[in-house]
Amino acid sequence: MKNNKLIVLTNELKNNKQIINEYVDFHANPFDEVIKDLEKKPVGRMRIYLIQNKLVMLLEVKNTFDLKNGIHIEPFNNKVKEWQKIMGSLFEELKSGDIREWEETKLIFDTKDYY
Repeated sequence: MKNNKLIVLTNELKNNKQIINEYVDFHANPFDEVIKDLEKKPVGRMRIYLIQNKLVMLLEVKNTFDLKNGIHIEPFNNKVKEWQKIMGSLFEELKSGDIREWEETKLIFDTKDYY
């Protein structure tokens, strides 16, 4: 883990049981092209947790990984574009009408600072 870092992101799905189930189902069988794209980027490991309609994504990546460059290779291939469009349709809308994006969290406490 010395050359890696952990990035934690949050997002919200539309608060609708059917939409939440659809999101879970898509992730139970993701597009092969999306997985290959993440591997090439490279995203070492991605985990997504769900509670109600709230999502938490953990990304284990190399220290040199810059989230500002996104998690997919650009330009996006057609299946990645399709995946992003589907996922975007499941995310909660902001008051502005824009779709919520994944937001990076800020670490505020770590026990390694104490023991």
